Amino acid sequence: MILDDKYITKDMLVKNTYKGNYYAKKNAVMYDLQNGKQNVICFCDNIYSAQGIVEGLNLLDKLEADGAELHVLKKYNNATIQLADNNKDGKIK
Repeated sequence: MILDDKYITKDMLVKNTYKGNYYAKKNAVMYDLQNGKQNVICFCDNIYSAQGIVEGLNLLDKLEADGAELHVLKKYNNATIQLADNNKDGKIK
């Protein structure tokens, strides 16, 4: 898949797009390290969930390899939420 357009549409994705180093082994999501070893990424509640995760991870790998810029969430350092107790008159302490 070569990215000439600004946006990726569903019709651009072909069956080969979902194949890569990630694979499902029963309900486990595995990653093939290409040296005879593999890593377990996660366990799912069923094989269908594992297969869906595998397709998504392989798709992301292919998009990054083709040069697509993926959206990254901003990380906020020291973000805190303060909870306040209400007193009898309804004002926050």
